[in-house]
Amino acid sequence: LVYLDDIIVFGNTLEEHEQRLEKVLKRLHEEGLKLSLEKCQFCLPSVTYLGHVVSAEGVSTDPRKLEAVASWPRPRNVTELRSFLGFCSYYRRFVGGFAKIAQPLNKLLQKETTEEGCKVSDKNPSAPGPRKARESIQGEWTSQCEGAFVKLKESLTRAPVLAYADPHKPYELHVDASREGLGGVLYQEYDGLLRPVAYVSRSLAPSEKNYPTHKLEFLALKWAVVDKLKDYLYGAEFVIKTDNNPLTYILTTAKLDATGHRWLAALSGFRFSLKYRPGVNNRDADALSEDPILQNGLS
Repeated sequence: LVYLDDIIVFGNTLEEHEQRLEKVLKRLHEEGLKLSLEKCQFCLPSVTYLGHVVSAEGVSTDPRKLEAVASWPRPRNVTELRSFLGFCSYYRRFVGGFAKIAQPLNKLLQKETTEEGCKVSDKNPSAPGPRKARESIQGEWTSQCEGAFVKLKESLTRAPVLAYADPHKPYELHVDASREGLGGVLYQEYDGLLRPVAYVSRSLAPSEKNYPTHKLEFLALKWAVVDKLKDYLYGAEFVIKTDNNPLTYILTTAKLDATGHRWLAALSGFRFSLKYRPGVNNRDADALSEDPILQNGLS
């Protein structure tokens, strides 16, 4: 792996690692590139790289980077809120339901964008011009904002170790949808246990909130496979598990509208089977699609 002037050489065994390291060093020598010996580390069981800890177990967040999160003070203005959300977004793939957890905080930034975007009406030149964008958010900080702020900090400090995706192992995707959003978790089995490879989630667009349940579930499936996890799933055989039993028949027997046919066409290049998984066993994806703020309050 290469990022600017940082290089990671990895291997499944020490022998493989040494062979790859030798190839990299030879190539650098051929290109006339020099390394700083003081900055080099060799044959380590884990390394910190771009704010992540990479080890044999998988990829996790760098605890040194997250020390600041636990004591991060409540944002007082838009600038501080943007700074907090920007930092958290860097680690969003470790947080199930990130988009929905952060929704109350993002709404504050959306208000800022709306105010900055005000302009004189073409039909009424005498209408007020753009208002000065407000900076302080203390008067708009609600209990939902506080809950989102606390939950994001808790989620980051307790983030799981994500397993490496192995293209030779089968994937299992759990998807779910609710009126609050879409959620999915991609798994692979290691030593008899399912380990998360990636979490994905997003909130619903206004028009999507009017979809019937079966269409929402179909949207969650299409979005997770085609829009978010294509790099993992394209060309692989995988199983999709859902707690919506009618969805297991929708791809073969249901009468679809124009939107449904477009989604079906987008999925046609993937090789998967659908299996019903009762909701009591689908809590991982459910948690990503439902509103965690309402469920957890300010705890």
